[in-house]
Amino acid sequence: MSTLAPTHPTHAMPVYTTVLAWLFVAVCVVGGAYEAAFGPSDTHPILAAVILFAGAVLVAAGLLVARRDSRWLAVALVTLGALAVGTIFFWTIVMLIAALALIVLFVLNARRGSSAAAKPAG
Repeated sequence: MSTLAPTHPTHAMPVYTTVLAWLFVAVCVVGGAYEAAFGPSDTHPILAAVILFAGAVLVAAGLLVARRDSRWLAVALVTLGALAVGTIFFWTIVMLIAALALIVLFVLNARRGSSAAAKPAG
């Protein structure tokens, strides 16, 4: 007896990974908006805002791509976004830990999905 596979496979992310990713995105968007609106008038706050927004877009894209069973593309997008934001906040240990945790969680999730996909359904 064979089982029918869905035509468009989806991959459920663990809740803690999803929550941390969306929280990371929200902090980046709020921080970028704050820097753009209330930062000093030199170019540093504008550059910081652009990098924060870009990091938020990359992490959100990685989270959405992970649902389409493109786990390694999700890892690449989240890694780029998290590292970009991490370079701005090199002095803030909390964002650096969150960036590293996001990378590790996405890699673990991708590896878990790869090994599950390689095993035959039984």
